[in-house]
Amino acid sequence: MGYQTALHLTEIKIKDESVEIVKKALDSKKGRGLRPIVHFLEVAFLCDDGYLRFKSTGDYECVHVPDEEDGTVPVLVGKWPKTEEIAEWLKLHSEKAGQLIEHSCEVDGAAWGWEFDGKGRLRELALCSVGKWK
Repeated sequence: MGYQTALHLTEIKIKDESVEIVKKALDSKKGRGLRPIVHFLEVAFLCDDGYLRFKSTGDYECVHVPDEEDGTVPVLVGKWPKTEEIAEWLKLHSEKAGQLIEHSCEVDGAAWGWEFDGKGRLRELALCSVGKWK
């Protein structure tokens, strides 16, 4: 049971003032409100440049070739529970313009996500029609 999706970490750069908090959460997987997103913390990785990516661990399907230097990927495929809670946590620590995108691997092909404003807020993202019929 569950919904198979690809979870994309798109330009999620951690704010300087949040780097230590995020490192601690990724290392310990403990802290106030982190229990629902432990599955995410187990595969998330903070790169030297401050961007959040995924470790290619084998627990989730990897659709990208891992980075040669650190073995990270921007997308992992699997059953991702509590993505709203992941977005709520990331909004506190992400610089402006970072996005968490979820894309269904099921027949519906749905896509949705969240964008962060760097001020602790987020907004929902969805596919929508653009332009006139051609």
